[in-house]
This record gives sequence, structure tokens and C-alpha cells, in this order.
Amino acid sequence: MHKQDNPKKVAKIVSEKYNQKGYVLDFSIESLENEIDNILEKEIPQNWIESAKLESELTAYIGETICQLLNANWKGEYYLKNSAMNFYTCKIEKNGFEFRPSHFISYYLSNGKQNEGSFKEYLYSRDYSKGIFKDFSITKFYR
Repeated sequence: MHKQDNPKKVAKIVSEKYNQKGYVLDFSIESLENEIDNILEKEIPQNWIESAKLESELTAYIGETICQLLNANWKGEYYLKNSAMNFYTCKIEKNGFEFRPSHFISYYLSNGKQNEGSFKEYLYSRDYSKGIFKDFSITKFYR
């Protein structure tokens, strides 16, 4: 088994990589609202290896952005080279609520936008709740 990686470091590398491609991954709410969907629509994986890599990259970036914006914490283990493990082990925690960034990405890559919707929609309204920001009891971002 590959030794666990540091999602904070990976998120920084991912941010730099996608910024060079013209996206704006600056750990802001706007990057979550707009750029994740742009990446998912334009950076279409050609095989399962590319899909796993994209899932791991976005898991780190989304998770770290939420940690920075909401003063949340990483819990569990994160693996850059084994995105399937992240589905089960990697999560963000605040005020007793847990969020697993890899879930949306995994479902989106498997089922498509038609079935899963956009990441922006997921932020504000998911699984019959009022969205991630509401789940974290943060009204600053909830609209």
C-alpha cells in the first residue's frame, strides 16, 4: 500500500497545475463555485488512470479549500495514487459534520453531470439537505 500523502501539499500543487492551464484555483469560494465545474467539463479523462488522477487532485483541492474557508480539518488518510481509497478514508470535519470531497467527484466521473448536477449545485443543495455550507453551520456562504 502506498504511504498516505499530504492533501494540503497536493492541493497547492494541483492549484499551480490548473492555474497554468488557465483555471483560477485560488482556494476561494468562487473557485469552488465555478472552476471545479469548468475542470470537470473540459478536462475529460480518457481512461480510468486519468479519471483516478483527476479524482485525487480535485479531492485534495476541494477539501483544502473548504478547510481554509471554513476552518475545518482533514480527517482520515489521503492517497494521491489511490483515489478509490480516498472514497472511504478521506474526509473533512467541522462541528461534528463530516464531508467526503471524493464522493461527488467519483459519482460525477462515473455518472456524468446529467445525473449528478454541477459541483456548484452540490455546494448549496445536496442529498435533500441545504448543501455543504449549511451542513457545516456556516451562514457566510449559504445563499
